[in-house]
Amino acid sequence: MTRLTVDEAQARVFRFLTQDMVEELRAVEYETPPLSDTPSPVPLAELRRAAVEFSHAPGAPDCIYRIRAFGDSLLMRLQLNVRRFVVLYQVPVKDPIDSNTIAPHFERWAIGAGHAGWTIGWRDGADPWAPERRTVETYCYAMLPEDFLDDPLGQLYWRTDLLQMTRAFMLESRRMGIRLSAPDPT
Repeated sequence: MTRLTVDEAQARVFRFLTQDMVEELRAVEYETPPLSDTPSPVPLAELRRAAVEFSHAPGAPDCIYRIRAFGDSLLMRLQLNVRRFVVLYQVPVKDPIDSNTIAPHFERWAIGAGHAGWTIGWRDGADPWAPERRTVETYCYAMLPEDFLDDPLGQLYWRTDLLQMTRAFMLESRRMGIRLSAPDPT
């Protein structure tokens, strides 16, 4: 394992949050190639349909993403603290909906995320830019290996898992008729 300087670690966190994850999240929704007896010649990069916008302050350990896919948009915050991930999905709600009414609908999703190494929780919150707007926040924690920032295969695993977890969250919301769209946070 390489000993990274703080500056090198911060540069790798920055790249992971603002480049690698942005590109990965664009595949939350993609055009499925037709069934065939051979692999599709069209790469995933050309089949992606999701649009991703993000907000990141250089030097900060987190990034906010708006993922537009499946006719909806999800506000997601991702924190990478060198060896720990925290993901927060923010769902706008109105009375009588709260975390206790939404969480049971995502039980299957939470079990799958748990198998991949995530700890999942639910809490009631407020939109940080408009405190009068209520939200349900789904928070996901995962500890990473000590050499995460030096391990391209480990990064691929977690980027792919974040992609699949986010895709499944959005599809499960759609299946249940839960709208994820929230106003612009700025």
